[in-house]
Amino acid sequence: RALPHISTLMRPRRGRGNVRGGRLITKDGDVCKASSSSFQTDRLWIAKEEGRDAYAVYHAKHRTVGVDTKPTPSAGQADIYLNEVNFISRYALLLFSGNVELKDTALVMDGWLKFKVGEKGSKTGAILILELRKELDNVMTRHIESSGDSDDVDGEAMRTECQRVLQIVRKLLQDEAG
Repeated sequence: RALPHISTLMRPRRGRGNVRGGRLITKDGDVCKASSSSFQTDRLWIAKEEGRDAYAVYHAKHRTVGVDTKPTPSAGQADIYLNEVNFISRYALLLFSGNVELKDTALVMDGWLKFKVGEKGSKTGAILILELRKELDNVMTRHIESSGDSDDVDGEAMRTECQRVLQIVRKLLQDEAG
């Protein structure tokens, strides 16, 4: 699997001042902003305190150090920015990226992102996602390895199975999007 860089949305919290936009947290714990050239900058800025979990993939991370002449606690601290940020659904992450394992009743991706799937206290939803992921991998591998002979019966059966699995994945992703 191609593993993209993944981050999760940290929603703003009410504090002493005004509520400010959300930030993105990476696996190594860095709290980041989307770079100014990212079309997701506005989406982060207007993030609300409440809402569903949100995840984003990004291309690169860079750190800048600003020079500030005002004596503030943040003067001279590095800001960390993510380039080419794009939000992604949790099922797209679970099906197409990272290493996923079952721990108790949740799926854990790459040892840090925890996903509760299905009914509370049940492993069934998590197990179904893992099985769908395996089936999707198998179907894609068989399709890539096939000889391309479209006239044989085996080729037709494989195309039918591919379409069935892809239809299930499409339905899952569409239902999640609402």
